[in-house]
Amino acid sequence: MNFPYAKVTDISRFPNYKRTLPWIRFGIFNPLSPKKIIYPLGLVDSGSDITFVTHEIGEQLGYDIASVEKGEVIGVGGGNIDVYFHKVGIIVENIKNNKDLYKFVDLIGFTYKDFPLSMPQQTAILGTMGFFNHLNVCFKFPAQITIAQ
Repeated sequence: MNFPYAKVTDISRFPNYKRTLPWIRFGIFNPLSPKKIIYPLGLVDSGSDITFVTHEIGEQLGYDIASVEKGEVIGVGGGNIDVYFHKVGIIVENIKNNKDLYKFVDLIGFTYKDFPLSMPQQTAILGTMGFFNHLNVCFKFPAQITIAQ
C-alpha cells in the first residue's frame, strides 16, 4: 500500500519553509482492549532502532506508562529521551480501500518528554523494533512510501 509524503511547515525556525516528510497515519491499540484504537501520525524513520510514541496516547489506551523499567533512546547529536516499553498492537491500513491491512503486536516505548519543536505535531517515531521488523518499507522521495508485509 502507498502513502504520500506530507508537507510540513517548520513553525519553530522558518515559518514559510515546508519540509517533505514520510509521515503516515497508523493505528495503535492495547492488546487487552483491542477495540479502542487511536490513529496518530508517525514519522517512518529508517534510522530509528525503536518505535516510540508520546505518553498521552498510551494513557488514553489504559497503560500505566511508568510501571515498567525505563530505557533510554539516544539520537543524532547525542540528544536523549527516556522511554517505557509496553506491548502494543499496531495497525497499518489503506484508508482509501480498506483492503490492505497489516496488524501486529510488538514492544514500543512510550515517552513522557515532549517531542522537540523541530518535529511539529509529532506524536510517534516508527522505527525498527515495533514497525520495520514486521514490514517491508520502500521510500520513493518525494512521491510515496510503499509498505507491504
